[in-house]
Amino acid sequence: MTSDRMTMLLAAAMLLGGCVPNTPPTYTGGPPDPNSVTTFTLSLTPDSLVNCWQVNPGMDRPMTMDVQNNSGVLHTGGGIHYSLTRVAPNVYEGGDYIKIRADLSSMPKTLMVRTNDSRCVWTASAS
Repeated sequence: MTSDRMTMLLAAAMLLGGCVPNTPPTYTGGPPDPNSVTTFTLSLTPDSLVNCWQVNPGMDRPMTMDVQNNSGVLHTGGGIHYSLTRVAPNVYEGGDYIKIRADLSSMPKTLMVRTNDSRCVWTASAS
């Protein structure tokens, strides 16, 4: 498979990742999470594949994690949003072709986005 074709497939998988529901079970224990809005700017981890850099310009725009009523939504800089499931107090996960994990319980707050095979990983932290 050529490099251009692989890049196009990866980009398409990332765009369609939020369209196919594959959600973890919802955590219902403990008190409800406070409503919040957190902004993250992702960066590609050094151990990611070289082809991941070709998708990076779309990933390094600021993204906003919005929590309301124990539900999380990640809004990307490109206008795509991903619904995330509460899996622990202030921790949200979701995605199918890409995996997203927002840990708002840690200091600093962290966001990780990775491809299903973990060959491309982006991380961010916010205070």
